[in-house]
Amino acid sequence: ITAALRTSATAIGNTLGFVPRDISTRSMRAGGTMALLLSNVDPDHIKLLGRWRSDAIMCYLHITARPLMQHFATAMVANGKYAQIP
Repeated sequence: ITAALRTSATAIGNTLGFVPRDISTRSMRAGGTMALLLSNVDPDHIKLLGRWRSDAIMCYLHITARPLMQHFATAMVANGKYAQIP
């Protein structure tokens, strides 16, 4: 699977921002896990589906989620009803 993915990435070129050697089945596992989480699948079910034996799943999710969460703090402050205390 890794070889096929890397071949496809080579054919596409550098337009995606990564090189073929960055792709492996491990990245698919992390990406699939994140996709399920974003689809509101229960993390315990994700652990079962992915045969995760520990809470290492959270490390993968944290690394993958970082770009998605960049603007959450700004959105929370902008959309919340907060008062600044002098």
